[in-house]
Amino acid sequence: MKKRVQIAILLATTVGVAHFAVAQQSGATGMQRSISSLFPSPKENELIEPDQAFKLRVESKGPDSLHAELVPAAGYYLYKDKIRFSLKGSGSNMVTAVKLPPGEMKTDQIFGKTEVYRKAVPIEITLKRAPDSDKVTLVANYQGCHEKLGVCYPPIEKTLSLPLH
Repeated sequence: MKKRVQIAILLATTVGVAHFAVAQQSGATGMQRSISSLFPSPKENELIEPDQAFKLRVESKGPDSLHAELVPAAGYYLYKDKIRFSLKGSGSNMVTAVKLPPGEMKTDQIFGKTEVYRKAVPIEITLKRAPDSDKVTLVANYQGCHEKLGVCYPPIEKTLSLPLH
């Protein structure tokens, strides 16, 4: 026997008038779809969380190399000169090279003429590591902004523990 669920959601407008939206569904999946359709996805004039604005993926490509990818969301960009990688508590392990592709030139309100990335950035990281190391702790630093609003996020630092092949 299917159970009908009724949900009332209070929506406030900018003028303070309250509106009610009612959704009726017979299953959780349908209910989730109906609720999410009431709330539009972020618009290009709204800021999103830093982890959504700038996504970072890193994987080991061998005993001495990592492949990283930084992906700015649509309407965002990353500063090339603010992208840095290092190893934490690594002893004799260290980052020896970081290879970034060319960016595009932008005259920025804060930093003047600078290189930026508006699309996914493939990054090759070369390591020097001790023979007995089977994992490293990578520290990634980067900074970016929302294009239309001109709002820059504070510098972001991410720490990732990665196994080495």
